[in-house]
Amino acid sequence: MALRTRYEFELCRTTCKLRAQSRSPTECIDPHLYSSILFPEHEEVPAALLATLVAMDNQMEQDKPTSGNCTLPRYRNTYKSEEEIIIALDFGTTYSGVAFAFLPDENPRVYSVDMWPGRASDELLFLKFLTQRKGLGEKQPKTPTIISYERNGGGFAWGAQKHNEHLIRGIKLLLDPTQEMPSYISASTFRRDLERLGKPAVEVAADFIQAMYEHAMERIMASWPEDYVQDCQKKFVLSVPAVWSDRAKDLTLRAARKAGFYPVTLVKEPEAAALYALTEFKDKALSIGDAIVICDAGGGTVDLISYEIIKLDPRLELKELVPGTEVVRKLVGEAQFHDPKNAKVLAAALMKFDSSVKTKFRGDVAGDDHKFNFLDGKIKDDEERGIENSHWTLKCNELKLIFDPVIADIIVKVNKQVQDVIAKRISDNHPKAKTIKAIILVGGFGCSEYLKSQLDQAHPTIQVIQPYEAWSAIVKGAVLTQLPQKVSVVSTQATRHYGVTAHQAYHDIEDKGYPKFMDAYGKWRTRRRGDNLRRPLKIRFSFYRTLHSILDDNLIFNEHLDHCELQSAPIRPDPTVAVNCSLQVDLRSVDPATFREKIDRLGNPCWDIRYQLVVTVNSAIMTFSLEYKGKNMGSVEAKYY
Repeated sequence: MALRTRYEFELCRTTCKLRAQSRSPTECIDPHLYSSILFPEHEEVPAALLATLVAMDNQMEQDKPTSGNCTLPRYRNTYKSEEEIIIALDFGTTYSGVAFAFLPDENPRVYSVDMWPGRASDELLFLKFLTQRKGLGEKQPKTPTIISYERNGGGFAWGAQKHNEHLIRGIKLLLDPTQEMPSYISASTFRRDLERLGKPAVEVAADFIQAMYEHAMERIMASWPEDYVQDCQKKFVLSVPAVWSDRAKDLTLRAARKAGFYPVTLVKEPEAAALYALTEFKDKALSIGDAIVICDAGGGTVDLISYEIIKLDPRLELKELVPGTEVVRKLVGEAQFHDPKNAKVLAAALMKFDSSVKTKFRGDVAGDDHKFNFLDGKIKDDEERGIENSHWTLKCNELKLIFDPVIADIIVKVNKQVQDVIAKRISDNHPKAKTIKAIILVGGFGCSEYLKSQLDQAHPTIQVIQPYEAWSAIVKGAVLTQLPQKVSVVSTQATRHYGVTAHQAYHDIEDKGYPKFMDAYGKWRTRRRGDNLRRPLKIRFSFYRTLHSILDDNLIFNEHLDHCELQSAPIRPDPTVAVNCSLQVDLRSVDPATFREKIDRLGNPCWDIRYQLVVTVNSAIMTFSLEYKGKNMGSVEAKYY
């Protein structure tokens, strides 16, 4: 019987078909899976997820920081108490923060670390401008995501501490090389700095995260009994952009583990922000079926995500309506300050602009001018640009020219998100299909009065809300992801397609002209993909292989998980499909007597081996495990590309 070559599978965004990567002709996915529905009832898998995370941390001791003035955290090994501290880190592009909560309090309170090392110096002007704006004395919920190393390798300064001229900014973005760099960060300069240091980006990130953690623990123990804090079990949460690549998420996990975060969970930034904002409003006129658009406008990116409220009591439950999107935008006004010869004073001006001017400006061209001092810099006078005697005057009409294109781009993206939500709910015959309850602004730039006023004009029938403490919404929401008694996201939308490669019967008409091959039993086959991934499910990819030897060396092999970023994935081989990661499968512990022995088309003995690759999707990250005849054979290590 003739067999066909074709690639297809249902995926996260829609029903899609994809090309295959090169495979052995004897490697197949069980064809019985192809007709299965990939969205069964939700299956909770906390035990499997925890086991996988623990296995992934076996190499943590090998990942200690190679330099820096922070010792490996002493707060993380064995604990006497059953009580827990949930510690969350918002590792931001320009600012980072920490929040925490104690369990098992009946009604846990989420606290922010609001005092950071450093001073309101000419280098950063950090505490001064933040505290003037927020009226909080010297307390503020974040510190700059900046690090600088001593030339002799003896240590580093971080956050608002006094820095040398070799500032490293944008650490987070360097974990995902696919992301566009803001103009104030020179990728080539950053690479030169890393070469000079002899440190990869993941180690720089680990140093910064570890310093944040050490300081946070000091602040926590300054407010609670030290013995109690030391005895509590520690669980960590780290937020990442919703559309980051899986490789970037893996590097973020590696950096966190190098910093002593164990066990650590990744959560999507806009999801965390949504949990915080909607928890605050739970008892304030929200109702089941309401749709909410979250706009997380941070220092370097704008994330958009939408949720529907499906349950209010006893806990708030949400489902994601459409896949999240991200606008990797230029920091507002950063180009005005970029000059590598004046790194420290220009960073100070940028900090003032970011913490004060950017939030208060309302678009009024007749308002007061804004003045920036460069007393320690070598800034030449330039009357045309408003620079005189190391002072720079930025007029409101110039400021408006900086803001307008950025805000216009955000409005376009918000409009599309609103339209997508309405279209989705109309297609579902939702009774509130044409109504959006609110647009909620969070993040640093989400505090901008001008951005809010422009969104108010663009959406007069939708309330635009800037919640209290919107700047710390992500880090507090990240803590809430570990407090299921308060709020939970029960359904999400994927931002990309995933699939695996297998073989299928060749179809003389549909597959005419495409490659085919003969399998071990004399049938013509092709490669086909199957199944999509959707939280919070376990997705099982069933494979079988035909082996002519079952010695140990033949029982270790690699599978590939592929992905495609398009809305509709292609049917045939296409460069838009890429390998996401390779997964090493090890069946050496399986009793060979359980393998099915057969005879191939040439009369030689061979063995059929059937197993399942299990993918668990939870919030921001996927974990992998192997099952054979229904038995869990342990976690599977992923190598990302």
